[in-house]
Amino acid sequence: MKKILTIIFCVFLLTSCSQSKDELVMSTEAGFAPYEYYSNGEIVGVDVDIARKVAERLNKKLVIKDIAFDSIISEVKTGKSDFGAAGISYTEERAEEVDFTINYSESKQIVIVNKNSTIYNLEDINNKKIAVQLGSVADGYLTENYPSVILVREKKFLAAIQDLKDNKVDAVVMDDLPARELITDNMRILDSELVTDSYGMIVKKGNTELLNVMNEVINELKDSGEIDSYILYHMGINDNDTSKNTIFNRIYKSVIYDGRYKYILEGLKNTLLIAVCAVIIGIFLGTIAAVSRNVYENTNHLKLLNLISKAYVTVIRGTPSTLQLMIIYYVIFKQTNINIVLVGALAFGINSGAYVAEIIRAGISSINKGQWEAGYSLGLNYYQVMKNIIFPQAIKNILPALGNEFITLVKETSIGAYIGIVELTKASDIIASRTYDYFFPLILIAIIYLIITLFLSKLINTMEKRLNNVKNK
Repeated sequence: MKKILTIIFCVFLLTSCSQSKDELVMSTEAGFAPYEYYSNGEIVGVDVDIARKVAERLNKKLVIKDIAFDSIISEVKTGKSDFGAAGISYTEERAEEVDFTINYSESKQIVIVNKNSTIYNLEDINNKKIAVQLGSVADGYLTENYPSVILVREKKFLAAIQDLKDNKVDAVVMDDLPARELITDNMRILDSELVTDSYGMIVKKGNTELLNVMNEVINELKDSGEIDSYILYHMGINDNDTSKNTIFNRIYKSVIYDGRYKYILEGLKNTLLIAVCAVIIGIFLGTIAAVSRNVYENTNHLKLLNLISKAYVTVIRGTPSTLQLMIIYYVIFKQTNINIVLVGALAFGINSGAYVAEIIRAGISSINKGQWEAGYSLGLNYYQVMKNIIFPQAIKNILPALGNEFITLVKETSIGAYIGIVELTKASDIIASRTYDYFFPLILIAIIYLIITLFLSKLINTMEKRLNNVKNK
């Protein structure tokens, strides 16, 4: 009963911030300055300024979701968000899935190389290794027009630039404006752009009411010159000052400056909340699956529940957790505006349940069969033997493996960024997108994970010792 009440409390807590009808939800990928980026704990940029004008016109509160760029169209298609904006270029393929607003900005896809590179014109990129952002215009254009190019598809522009810094690729193709902020003194841009494209925002197919309002606002902002002002303003924000590139300065920029510690605290909160709720759900589901299978093997009862449990364990253990997360969010909850942290807890809990089931089954099987026979000889039935003799002994064998499962869950929450959850790894991405430095954010997050893991290991060891003391007594 306590476990059930805890689950209900978690569900209530997590669903308390679900989407309201008075909110206008925008999906973006906030690592694309000057269009969208983080500053002082908030997502800002050209697209955000335009979106706020749209929200004001509709008398709604703007809510921004930061997700992977290649997930934005799915978010809008499934109604998880009202519209998407992340410097999205119009293509016929995208237009088949969503409706585009009128263009509000133009951008050039440019080629960035290291200063000592032998690439000097567009013809030179043939047969070279080129980094692009997954799902971007550069990705599609190079695939169609430069078949000899070896593409390295990264989730973030920053990761593509880092590949170039580390000489893992020969060049990077990306949008002109963000490139001006990301490139270093050791890089150069080719004189000729690869292709010129225009940006629009996207809405769900058939949502003409929102589309008309957005087009109206964009037209007004273009005519008044405000969009140009937005671009100039946000292009002026660049804290990538390397003149004091000391260790302490880099730590300061990664943690303190612009309130960047807020991302770490939010990521830590979400990571622990998801892990705790997921382990509760996992233990609940895993216990049901393990016991039902054990009951069937020993009594031939619960045949249907045994078949369901076997299928559940087989499917969950045989498919990637990332895929399960995406299916639960974009398919099962397709038409539901559900809190993404709750989705994460459910997805990881369901995934964990399959492994917990096998852990518990193994723990029960580890008890000598003589214990069963002794219980039956005393006149106890199966359920009494299980409750009073087998399970209390199995707990000692189950506990260490359950502890390891919880530790694994904490680390596995890092894939939550696929649906926009700000967990610890996502927090490091956010910080890196503004400092242009992966090293310190990643090291800091690694240390936090290590501290959590050591604490949990210590806790599990303490519980094991207490169980051993009880057994010895």
